[in-house]
Amino acid sequence: MDLSNAVFDRRAPAADNELFKSVRDVANWFSASGLADDRQAQAVAEIADGRFVEGVREMREASFQIFEPIAAGKPSAVEPLGLLFSRTASSLAAGSIELDRTRPKLALARWRDPDAVTALLAMLSIAAFFTLPRDRLHSCPRCGWLFLDTSRGGKRRWCSMRTCGNREKVSRHRGHAHA
Repeated sequence: MDLSNAVFDRRAPAADNELFKSVRDVANWFSASGLADDRQAQAVAEIADGRFVEGVREMREASFQIFEPIAAGKPSAVEPLGLLFSRTASSLAAGSIELDRTRPKLALARWRDPDAVTALLAMLSIAAFFTLPRDRLHSCPRCGWLFLDTSRGGKRRWCSMRTCGNREKVSRHRGHAHA
C-alpha cells in the first residue's frame, strides 16, 4: 500500500503532487517504508540510470491500478497486474531477485540494479494482491490514499487520523460554526 500512496494526494492532486522526483527520494522512501536498511537505501541512491525513477513510478501506478478498484468493490484491471507479473518474471528468470522462502531478497549489489529494484516492488505488489484481505482494503475519502483497515471493528475511515481525519473534523467543525 505504501508504494501506491507515494503521491501527495490522489483525489485532488496539486501541480507538484509527485513524491518520487529523484533517485534520492526513492531511496529515502525505501528506508522510511522499512523495505531497505541504510546500506540498501544508499545503494538505491547511487543508481545512475535516468529511467529508474520513471520505472518506480510505473510500478507505483500499476500497483494503485490493481488495488484501487478492490477498495471500491470492483474487479482489478488485468493490464497493470500483467505488467507487474512481467517485470517480476524477467528479474526472477535473470537471477536478479532471489527468494528467501517466499519473500523476495536482493543481494546488496542488486540494490544498485534499477531493474532488480523495480522488480522487487512489482513482486511485493503481487504478493499483496494475493494475500491482503480485500474486505479490509479501503480508500481514504479525503486524499484517496489506500489503506488496510486493521481496526478491531473494521470501521476505520481515514488513511491517518493525524492528517486526513483531523482535517475532516476541523472542516466539519468550521461548517457547523458558520451555520
